[in-house]
Amino acid sequence: MSLTDFGKAVRKARIDVGHTLKTMAEELGTSAAFLSGLETGSKKVSKEWVSKIEDFFQEEGIKIENLSTLADVANKSVSLSGLSQQQQMLVAGFANSSFTPDELKRFADFLETINQNG
Repeated sequence: MSLTDFGKAVRKARIDVGHTLKTMAEELGTSAAFLSGLETGSKKVSKEWVSKIEDFFQEEGIKIENLSTLADVANKSVSLSGLSQQQQMLVAGFANSSFTPDELKRFADFLETINQNG
């Protein structure tokens, strides 16, 4: 099974800090097979595991950008829990939109610009 984008980001960071699946798993109190499942997408990535992995790499001096979003994509789901009604409507609207890939790319670029300037 190939790596998800979440898995690619985690694997790159893991290799950058010199950890194997086994050594990272030992530090996180889980199995290498479980971490491998998170990287390949055969296991769902809970918010708890996103937090544990972020904390693990933060202690190593590495920040993985958008790890929670990458986990949502790997899971093929986005929780609406905790979002405002307006945010929920936007998520549902995009999920059901007929935007072309080019239109979505332009919108994503626009959102990135807002985030950088905000």
